[in-house]
Amino acid sequence: MTTNFHHGPEVIEHKDGVQVVRDVKSAVTYINGTAPIGDVHDTAEKRADYINKRVLIRTRAEAAAAFGPQTDGFTIPQALDAIFDQGDGGTIIVNNVFDPDAHADVGDVTTADLMGTISPAGLASGLQGAYACFNQFGFFPKIYLSAMSSDPAVRTEMDVIANKIHGHAISDLPVGLTKQQAVEARGVAGTHNTASARTIITYPHVKVADAITGDDRLEPLSQRLAGVMIATDLTQGYHHSPSNREIRGVTGLEVDINFYPSDTANDTNLLNEAGIVTCMRSFATGYRTFGNRSAAFPTSSHVENFIHARRILDQAHEAILFFSMNYVDRLGHPQNVEALEEAVNAWCRKKTGDDVFYGATYRFDREKNTAAEIADGRFHYRFDCHPTSVMERLTTHSYVDTKFIRDALALAA
Repeated sequence: MTTNFHHGPEVIEHKDGVQVVRDVKSAVTYINGTAPIGDVHDTAEKRADYINKRVLIRTRAEAAAAFGPQTDGFTIPQALDAIFDQGDGGTIIVNNVFDPDAHADVGDVTTADLMGTISPAGLASGLQGAYACFNQFGFFPKIYLSAMSSDPAVRTEMDVIANKIHGHAISDLPVGLTKQQAVEARGVAGTHNTASARTIITYPHVKVADAITGDDRLEPLSQRLAGVMIATDLTQGYHHSPSNREIRGVTGLEVDINFYPSDTANDTNLLNEAGIVTCMRSFATGYRTFGNRSAAFPTSSHVENFIHARRILDQAHEAILFFSMNYVDRLGHPQNVEALEEAVNAWCRKKTGDDVFYGATYRFDREKNTAAEIADGRFHYRFDCHPTSVMERLTTHSYVDTKFIRDALALAA
């Protein structure tokens, strides 16, 4: 390498080695639904900014100014309220499909409106707007909510998007189901016959005090669970389970769910073993989320059926993916090969120390790599890890032993 002639001192700043692997955002929610925007935006021109446009919301004040008050029949203000009831809402991306100038009534909104499309010009509507989030904001949502999530078409579309973007879609079972019918909904003829590790199924709906009348009304459990997930991410980290955490703002349940800690015949067990996240309440506990597993359970025995484990793997894969972009198209000499390896391993050690993993390693795979592959520009690395488990079932084995009599009474035998 040639250099220009120089006579005298100089400082050359090298930035190699200062890049670190960073976690991607986990507490990002995509809410797709309907809002009474006509109540807060008085012209069609103003309303256009809130119809099938992704709008960032961080506070209750922003939510009210953008999407209006809680109003019967509209889902977005209620969903935002449910999330903010649990604590800081993280980053919420809201997509409203209701157009008061095109829909005579909110009841005219269809599943097709909610599922959305991407036009030939690239304009996205409904759930399809989630795909545009990275280019617009620099991050993807990780939790997906939608009006009519109990509808098979909407639920399936949510799952497709969650699989492509690596998040979780939360889908409610329909209102009015008995506990037996809720389990049957997972059957071959049911609305939620899926084994996707990307879908979280919730039941029953919860009762909350209506902001206008003060009377109890039913609300999807999904949006309260999303709020709990966000609050847990922000206070403890994405690697913690959202189960067995108090749900704020709930006054009752659509259907009573019985629970007693040692009783295997609990309603909570009936639902959880069918891959349904539910609520429980015991003495002085308040209403709590209850269920660690996605719809992948009970079909899959892989650790990814645990909601927190699938999220850990997603976070790890994306952190490695985005960091690796720094090395794409760089020379494949030993220094770069080892620099990538060591940087990710340093992140693995940090995450193991933070109890995200029991252990994790990242290495240049000298078995999979061949001279031909390297010559063709393909470099293989191997990531090995195991997410830290949750203490879902605690079993105490109790024994009665006469040796304690001998010790207490100083008996010879």
